[in-house]
Amino acid sequence: MDFPKGILVLSFFFLFYIVLQIFLFLRLKDFLYGRLHHDGRRKLIYGLAASFFIITIFPVAGHIFFKWDFHEHYPMASRILFTAFAVWAFGSGGCAVILAASDFYRRLVGRFHPRPVPVDTRRREFLKRGLGLAAAAPFVVSGYGVIRSRHRFQVDYLDLPVNGLSSALSNLSIVHLSDIHSGPFMPGEEIAEYVEATNRLQPDLVALTGDFVTISREEVYPCVDTLAGLKAKYGVYACLGNHDVFAGAEEELTRLFRQRGIHVLRNEATSVGIGNSRLNILGIEDILWGDFDLAKAVKASQKEPGEVQLLLSHRPEVFPSAAKMGIDLVLSGHYHGGQIKLTPYPESLSIARLITPYADGMFHLSRNDHSPGTADAKDANLFVTRGVGITGLPIRINCPPQIAHLSLVPSHKV
Repeated sequence: MDFPKGILVLSFFFLFYIVLQIFLFLRLKDFLYGRLHHDGRRKLIYGLAASFFIITIFPVAGHIFFKWDFHEHYPMASRILFTAFAVWAFGSGGCAVILAASDFYRRLVGRFHPRPVPVDTRRREFLKRGLGLAAAAPFVVSGYGVIRSRHRFQVDYLDLPVNGLSSALSNLSIVHLSDIHSGPFMPGEEIAEYVEATNRLQPDLVALTGDFVTISREEVYPCVDTLAGLKAKYGVYACLGNHDVFAGAEEELTRLFRQRGIHVLRNEATSVGIGNSRLNILGIEDILWGDFDLAKAVKASQKEPGEVQLLLSHRPEVFPSAAKMGIDLVLSGHYHGGQIKLTPYPESLSIARLITPYADGMFHLSRNDHSPGTADAKDANLFVTRGVGITGLPIRINCPPQIAHLSLVPSHKV
């Protein structure tokens, strides 16, 4: 989590969530008041309802602020409970917003029409049913986002423009995967689906940009064993992410990946010969929680200078600094596109958009933006993937998992 901006944004949404839960409880209390005439029974129902609403707050707070684990000891039971809670969290929030908007509208109309008007009972019943359907709709959307949408990945084909790209590197294909988050909501068999889909694309190179695990070192083994099946003409290259640090799995991931032929770059660089040209691939540690050193990686790349400098960085905020240091292309993830978006488009509103300017999609810096007056500077481009896994709530809405098939192209073609 990015501090302090990420903490502040998530704290705001958490407080907003609490307000919505309190509002729903009060609405439920009003609804039951006229239907429960026995005082003891009424108190019991109110107590049970209040307990339920309080319980729904703890999983959100614990997972966001304290990194609580809900699956470490009781995988199946806690996975089911946390899935059910995810449906409730988003669905109840949408339901509360709709009911609050309806209350506001009624009060607004009442102020402009203070005189009593004849009651049309059929119209009132129709509006009640319509409001009930509208209030239930967020639960339907939430259920789809938890049960179906987070499994239905997309393969997106995109061009990465490079100034003066040679014919040897033109149309070089890179498949970019990120944020696997091996764990209860990404078992090995599900990772295997992404491996098979990637291999069908027959890429020249595969780039993996971190967060291979979620919270436990035990998640390393199914992840490594499955990703070892990736095939690419010029190899598979990876950097690590913040969750790999949180889990204390950096060394184990590095050792096991390298044993299986995957190149893990930790403030390092390597050079790949392609035809009569070379591609430099750099990888850095997480810029907030890792032992980050971009200058060290750039210096390592200068031992065998290549035509194009490609940087793998879990977080995209390194982009302006990387551009100034001569990096042509940056591949990142981390934000999952926000997981819940207003529309399917990259620029759509999401929580991630409030935390970073680089939440999802393609970004560009011209040479005049990052290195004005430097004759040999080139434009720089960043691609941020939506990733394939999830953290926090196991839900994706308007933000499906993404396998990005990227092609290097001369910039004048774009």
